[in-house]
Amino acid sequence: MGNPQHYSIELPSRCLDLINGLWSAASNLYGGAHPDLGPLTSTFLVSMSMPILNIPLERIERQIDKNDGEAYADDRHLNPEAVEAFMKVIRKGKLGDAPFYKDGTWRFHPLRDGPFPNISDGLPDSLAEALESEDAIKAARVMPASQWVSLLRNAMAHGGIAYLDENGRSRHGTPVKMFAFVSGKYGKPKCEFADAACRFGMGKLDGLNFLRISEDDYRSFLGDWVAWLVASKIAKQAAA
Repeated sequence: MGNPQHYSIELPSRCLDLINGLWSAASNLYGGAHPDLGPLTSTFLVSMSMPILNIPLERIERQIDKNDGEAYADDRHLNPEAVEAFMKVIRKGKLGDAPFYKDGTWRFHPLRDGPFPNISDGLPDSLAEALESEDAIKAARVMPASQWVSLLRNAMAHGGIAYLDENGRSRHGTPVKMFAFVSGKYGKPKCEFADAACRFGMGKLDGLNFLRISEDDYRSFLGDWVAWLVASKIAKQAAA
């Protein structure tokens, strides 16, 4: 393996190469005593997708509003075009207009009326039905790309991922065919005096945001995402 020219710039392409190169092997690996649950492709795909999405966002997009010297992992100086691409597509654009978007693959449903479900108990059928609707496809298409990517980042960081079957349901003992990414929406805490811990904390849970995508479409999306990163000079193809 060659020495990377730059860790973060080449990492998305390297991770995608690992997904494509090892997919056949992952397809032949099963979960020990539960082969009926299908191969470990879902675990492999979600795990490898985290750096593909998060590293460029953390080291470029999340640094855009900072001054020089305020960040220790800031790649903005490597290519100004990368900043412009993130500003145009992520900060100011809608998901449906993004180069890596394919209509019908992403579905979005916001839930604002409690009580809110605990996804460790599975996705309620009412939410599964909402995510199956044409309204969910339209909602994803028109949602701000900044909201979409924040939802994904939050779900990955806090474990807000639910495995679903081919019908978009939480059915234990069935192979995974879809993912639901779930992010909480919190109100501002009510603080007394100048309590810093309170001011920088979270208030009560005001809602949940749900994104759904099939495993096949998610893998395809990662390829389109990396292709956009490379075309926009946000990332580079991995060295040999």
